[in-house]
Amino acid sequence: MACRAIPPLATWTVRSPSTAKGKCDGVIGVGGGSPLDVAKAVALMATHSGSIFEYDDALDGWQKVRADVPPVITVPTTAGTGSEVGRSTVITNTEIEKKVVIFSPHLMPKFAVIDPELAVGLPPAVTAATGMDALTHNVEAFLATGYHPMCDGIALEGIRQCSLYLRRAVENGQDLEARAGMAMASMMGAVAFQKGLGATHSLAHPLSAVCHLHHGLANGILVARVMEWNADVSRDRLARIGMVVGGHGTDAELARGAVRFVRELAAVIGIPQSLGAAGVEVSQVDHLADLAAEDSCHRSNPKPCTRNDFKALYSAAL
Repeated sequence: MACRAIPPLATWTVRSPSTAKGKCDGVIGVGGGSPLDVAKAVALMATHSGSIFEYDDALDGWQKVRADVPPVITVPTTAGTGSEVGRSTVITNTEIEKKVVIFSPHLMPKFAVIDPELAVGLPPAVTAATGMDALTHNVEAFLATGYHPMCDGIALEGIRQCSLYLRRAVENGQDLEARAGMAMASMMGAVAFQKGLGATHSLAHPLSAVCHLHHGLANGILVARVMEWNADVSRDRLARIGMVVGGHGTDAELARGAVRFVRELAAVIGIPQSLGAAGVEVSQVDHLADLAAEDSCHRSNPKPCTRNDFKALYSAAL
């Protein structure tokens, strides 16, 4: 894949006490979603005061983010979060076991260097989990409420890319075509979910903060279940997903086929089929449900979610 030339960092001089002290002009993030999110968080706090959690999007913290954030370059080595092209960073507040989303256009990386060769050595299990994260982003963005045909189109193509390349990337990490396809799906998911996400992410965030599950793994376990739960209000959109992944039949048949496709893909690439198999315990469900209800992602879910809904979904997934 061709990459744009990167001008010297000196052309991006940032005049702030903290960056001047370190003689730094910007931040380069290399790695998976977490390192890239950290890079954006470091850039934010280089010019902003207080605790990073004061900028929580759920508290309208985006209004506090100024334009003087130093430039960030991202170099992803996984294909999952899409953080390389996203305008948010997700940081876990370990004191309260909660993932916090900081969101602002000023956090958008200036450049993203996308090279599928950087993912060649990624182990199959990590390829699978990050790939399910990309698929979930695209699925939830397409099902999310709101009117955004451009994001819908991008999400559908992202789903198609996952249907073509995720299994191949897991089975043969040297397959550069598959790696490139998943890199594209990752970026497309992050662009599409500017429209919104859904209940899967509200369920997954506490699983990472409390149970330390990989975010993509948590999404992979739950996404088909949430698609099925949303089916009564999302049949038409699920049917369009079913068509994209090669299904045929009536809308009802296509919708069921979409759920079946996601469930079977997760199974064949080695995603555990239950939360219990991933180490989650029944005793944790009440606390997880509390946190899921507080998470902001479900605000754009196609149907409203209550704490009892989250508790039921966690319990069924065990």
